[in-house]
Amino acid sequence: MATIPKKWLQRKIADLESCREDIPFGLDENDHNMLIALKIALTSLEAKPVAWTDDEELRDVKQYGLGEIYQCPPDKYADLRRVIPMYREPPAPAVPDGLVRAVRFYEQVKRENPPVETGVWKDAIDWVTKEACQAVDIGIKGE
Repeated sequence: MATIPKKWLQRKIADLESCREDIPFGLDENDHNMLIALKIALTSLEAKPVAWTDDEELRDVKQYGLGEIYQCPPDKYADLRRVIPMYREPPAPAVPDGLVRAVRFYEQVKRENPPVETGVWKDAIDWVTKEACQAVDIGIKGE
């Protein structure tokens, strides 16, 4: 796993969104798909806990089948070493290496701008889409 700073993702998204407003060009299908993939990656980095618990409650769940969770963050007196945040979906602590490589390949293709007939544009978008879907653990149409 490689770590991509949140600011980098926000900057790339802002760049693509500013291009979307350009008339008459705007975003082509490839850039549009890239924007969606980057937004998915950013969303996974911004996951917020929906509840909190601790080790003792998790042991109770294992032993008795139930335990307590708390809807509000722990107060300032809580032992933060024991507090366990709980998420609706597992947070993505880092961006997978495959997605990083796919985005860099896409950027290289965009800089070099090869003819569409070579199929490189499609390969770049397909790779980014596949890696982004794997990063958030969703299936891809056709697989």
